[in-house]
Amino acid sequence: MSTSKKRNTAKRIKRVAKKSAANKTAKKKISKQLDRTAPAKKLKTTKAKSNIIVTENMDVRKIQEETRQKTIGATADAVSIRMYCHGFGDCFLLIFRERGTPVYYMLIDCGMLTGEAECLKAAIADIANTCGRRLDLVVQTHEHKDHISGFNQKDKQGTLLWDFIKVDQVWLAWTENTAPDGDALAITLKEKHNKKKQALARSLGLYRSFIHTPENQREIRKTFRGENYLAAQERYASALGQVLDFMDINVDDVDKNMGVSNFQFGLTMKEAMSYFVNRAKKAKAGEGPDITFWNPGDLAEQKQIGMKGIKVYFLGPPKDYARLRQMEDAQHVEMYFSEMGLSDNYYMALTGNGANTDGINSPFSSKYLWHESDISQAERAEPENVWTLYHGPKLASASDPDNSWRKIEVDWLHNAGALALHLDSYTNNTSLAMAIEFEETGQVLLFPGDAQIGNWISWTEPEKERSKESKLSWKVKRNGMTESVTAASLLERTVFYKVGHHASHNATAKKHGLELMTSKDLVAMIPVDQEVASRQGKRGWKMPAKDLYERLKQKTKGRIVRLDKGNILNDQDEILPEGSKPTKQQRDDFSAKVSHANDMLTIDGKRRPLFFEYLLEPKSS
Repeated sequence: MSTSKKRNTAKRIKRVAKKSAANKTAKKKISKQLDRTAPAKKLKTTKAKSNIIVTENMDVRKIQEETRQKTIGATADAVSIRMYCHGFGDCFLLIFRERGTPVYYMLIDCGMLTGEAECLKAAIADIANTCGRRLDLVVQTHEHKDHISGFNQKDKQGTLLWDFIKVDQVWLAWTENTAPDGDALAITLKEKHNKKKQALARSLGLYRSFIHTPENQREIRKTFRGENYLAAQERYASALGQVLDFMDINVDDVDKNMGVSNFQFGLTMKEAMSYFVNRAKKAKAGEGPDITFWNPGDLAEQKQIGMKGIKVYFLGPPKDYARLRQMEDAQHVEMYFSEMGLSDNYYMALTGNGANTDGINSPFSSKYLWHESDISQAERAEPENVWTLYHGPKLASASDPDNSWRKIEVDWLHNAGALALHLDSYTNNTSLAMAIEFEETGQVLLFPGDAQIGNWISWTEPEKERSKESKLSWKVKRNGMTESVTAASLLERTVFYKVGHHASHNATAKKHGLELMTSKDLVAMIPVDQEVASRQGKRGWKMPAKDLYERLKQKTKGRIVRLDKGNILNDQDEILPEGSKPTKQQRDDFSAKVSHANDMLTIDGKRRPLFFEYLLEPKSS
C-alpha cells in the first residue's frame, strides 16, 4: 500500500473513532438526563422498601441520539395501545401507524398513586426510547396523583425528566384554563376546589393531633371501656389520609406544616398539572408545546391533531356545575353538600381566615352568632347560661356537673371524611373525556379519564326534557356529506374502552355508558392492581368492582387486558360468566394482538412486564 493511501486510511480510522467516541458521549449524556443506569451485561436487582424489586437495567435499547423528526402528511390506519404496569396509576402511550410504520405518538396521562418512583421513571425512559424523545401529543385528563405525578419526576441531578423530551401539543380540559384571562367558571371552580383541599388537609392535622392527646385517650377508655374506639379513630385518620393522597397531600406534610400560616398543601400535583403550561410560557416562539383547552362538543381533526385518518370528539367534562357535582345517579343516594357549610365556612373555621361576624359564609343566621367577649362575669356564674352549659369549667362543688361532654371540638371534623370523598369524586368528574374515531371505519376508542356519573350523563342527555335531540352533537363531513354525530352513536361504535378509575364501582356508567357499547368487537384495558387496591382504606378498595367486572367480561367476551394480569383469557383463575366465552377465532385473534415488554418488574414477589400492548387494526365491518 502506498504512503498516501496509508495516510488516508489512518485519517479515516481516526475520524470514525472520533465520531464513535462522540456518539458514545452523547448517548451517555442522554441516558444520564433520563436518570437511567448504563446498560449492564448482567442484570442486577435491588429490593426496594415497598417490597418492589426493580432491575438496574430496565431497558437495553439506546435512547436515540437525535430527537425524532416529526412525520408530516401521514394517515393513521392502526394503533398500538401501550398500558404501562409501573404501579397503581394510568399511563397510556398510543402509537398510531401507517401501513405498519409508527407515525404519531400520543401519551394519555402518566402517574402513580403507590409504588416505586424508579418503576415510573423506567416507564418514562421507555416512552422516550419509543418515541425518539418526541411526543406529538400529551393529554392530561385531570389533577390526580395516579394520573399526573409522572410529570414531576426528576433525575439524580434534580432536573425534570420531561425537560429532555420534546412535546408538540398538550391537551387539557376547560376546567384547567385558570389563567387570569382564562375560563371564568374554571377560575371560580378552581378557587373553591383549592379552599376545600386546604380545609381537608388542616382537618386531618387537627384530628390526628387530637386523637393522640392524653385527654382523648383517657376519655375514650373511661367512656367506651376499651381500645376499640381508639383503633377506630386511627383507622378513620388513616383512611382520610389515603383519600387525600390522590391530591398528593401526605400525613407528614400535614403534621409538619399545620402551624404555618397560609401554608398551601398539595402543591406538587398542581405543579405537575401546570408543568407543560409553564413550559410553553417559557419557550421561544415556535418551540412549543402548543396548549389547547377543550370544551364538550369540540372536535379535533387533521388541522388540530397534525395527522390524517382520525377525529377526536370531546365529551366532557360538562360545563354544567350541577353535573360536575353529581356523583351518583337517581337510583342511588346522592351526597348533597352546602357550599357555605362545608367549603368556605369549613375552610375559615379550620384556618381562621375571615371574621365571619355578620353571618356571611355561615349556614346560620347572624342572630345566633355571639362571642366570649359578649358574656359578662355575672352571666357566666349562672348555671343555666348557655356559655356555662357548653364552656363552663369544672366547679369545686362535687354536685356541679362537668359540661365538657357537650362540646363538639373534634366531632365536627368527622364531616371531613364525607367532604374528602366528595372532593375526590368531583376531581374525577372534571376528567377530559375523549372518543377517538378512525375516519375510514368509524370505529372508536374511548378514553374517559376517571369520569363519574355526572360527566357520563352529560354526554347523552337530551337538549330539553322529552326531546329526542341530544344536547351534545357534532356536525362532520363524511364522503362529501354533512352528518350529525351523537355521543350515543360514538358509544355504539366503541371497540376499545379504557376502563375508568381502575374499574371502581362509580366511574363507568351503566345505562348512560357501558350498555350503549354494543360493538361485537369491544375490548377493554383496565389499569388496576387488585392486590394493591385491597390494601387501601379501612377495608380495602374493591377494584375491580365485582358487578362491573362481570359485565365487562360479558360485553367483551373476556377480551380484557389488566395491568396486574395481562390478557385475562390466559389466566386460569379467571371465570367467564355464562354465555360470555369467546369463540376460538375470537380468542386466537385477540391473543395474537396482545404483547408485552421484555423488561420485567417484580412487584410483591410477582413478575410483571413493564407494559402490555394491544394492536388495533380497524377494519370495515
